[in-house]
Formats: sequence, structure tokens, C-alpha cells
Amino acid sequence: MKFIAEGRTAEIFEYGDERVLKLYRIGFPKDAIKYEFEINKLVHSLGISVPEVYGLIELEERAGIIFHYIEGNSLIQKIVQNPLELNYFTDMLAEMHFQIHTHGINTEDVGIHFRKQKEVLAQNIHKASALSNDEKNAIISYLEKLPNGNYLCHGDFHPDNAMLGEQKWIIDWMTGMMGNPAGDVARTLLLFRLGTLPEGTPSHIREALLHMRDRMGDEYIKQYLSYSDLQFDDIDKWTLPVAAARLTEWIPEEEKDALTSLVRERLQAIPQDF
Repeated sequence: MKFIAEGRTAEIFEYGDERVLKLYRIGFPKDAIKYEFEINKLVHSLGISVPEVYGLIELEERAGIIFHYIEGNSLIQKIVQNPLELNYFTDMLAEMHFQIHTHGINTEDVGIHFRKQKEVLAQNIHKASALSNDEKNAIISYLEKLPNGNYLCHGDFHPDNAMLGEQKWIIDWMTGMMGNPAGDVARTLLLFRLGTLPEGTPSHIREALLHMRDRMGDEYIKQYLSYSDLQFDDIDKWTLPVAAARLTEWIPEEEKDALTSLVRERLQAIPQDF
């Protein structure tokens, strides 16, 4: 199989005519892979531009998903190749994200156990070893008071999960869930501000994005708010639980340190009457 690309959790290979295999690393939970397969089918049925899925596979102790092959470049690549078009591609990202959030989810109709945003965040916050039990309990109590939602959320939307070829594509739906779009946007904004790139990212891309990330974040949130009825404060309120939940992910220590500082700063700033 011809290698195409890789991320933190999986590698991508050519797999026959117009198909690719997303092969997860050894030890990656099989139930999470099955969930990605099922949610991709669901999202495809909603008319959202996602690669069609054909099946699950096991290969040399690794599990994977067979997808339709799509041609194009991620919006990260587009921005690095065309820095003068940063606003154009970031606006495109915001519009794609907003379109996801126009789809309400009825759990009785979807046919799969759809993950709920607050439950996912609370589970991850409980696992955050960098935080004390008192801190975790305070964050979860805060989270419970935030408004619920029943809209489709990607859960990890950023310019490397949005592709542009003959059409726009949105990939990597393993984190898909139903919830409040404000929390989904808060996650994306957090990635712009503090997120680190996967190991193996070419140095020229890494350096270019470090210089542009703040501009991208500013443009993204400005454009998203122009499409949505949300206010910035609605989104910002989700920063605390979203940042705390990210502490359990496979990220470098430098990002964990920055997130921990942000979480503790936000904890101190919670209004007493919230």
C-alpha cells in the first residue's frame, strides 16, 4: 500500500481504485473506530460533504476504515501556500463550520448512540491528571450550567480537517457529537490560540502557522459570528471546560502547561453568582 499521510492517531494509505485506508495505530480503541465509521455514514446521509465510507478492516493488529478517495489540499496547506489569501480561506473555514451547526440531531432518528457534548467534556475533565479533584468538580459544576444543545458538532474542527479540491470536504469525524455550537466553536478557537501541530509537520508549515495563527483565529471568529446568532461571550463561556477536557489528549507538555494555566486563570474568574 502506498503511504499518503499521517496524524497523531492514524496513517492514510491508498487502497485500490478511488479508495483510501485510514489505519489506526496499534492499541487505538476499536469502539472509537467503529463510532467514526457510523458517524461518517450519518453525516454523509445529512448531505454534508464528507468522504463516503465503505467498511471496517483489520490489518496486522491494526484496525481501519476504508474511505472514498478525495483529491485536494487541507485549508492549512492552502493558507501556507497562499498567505495573502489567509482571510479568504479562513472565511471559508468559518462558513463550513457554521453549516455543520445548522443540522439538528434527533437521537431517536439517527440510529446510533450519538455522543453528547457535555458528557464527553465531563468524562475527559474527570481524567485530567493535571487538575485536582476540587478543580475538576468546580469545572464540571460550571459546565452543567452552560446551555444545552442538540445540534451536530464536529468536536475537533480546524483547518487541517477541512479540504478543498473540486469541492469542499470535512474529514475526521471521530469526535462528532450533538451539543451546543458555542462549545464547538470554542474548541476551534482554542486550537488557533494554543494548539500544537502533529509530530512530523514540515518545519516550514510549522513556522508559517506560528506567525499566522492569531490572525487566523481573529478572522475565523469574526466571520463565524457574522453567520450565527451567537455572541462572542456565548462562545467564550465554553473555554474553561473545553480547555480542561483537552488536557487528556495526546498533546505535547508545552501545550498542556499552557492549557493548565488557562484553566486555572478561568477558574479564578468565574463570577460568584454564575
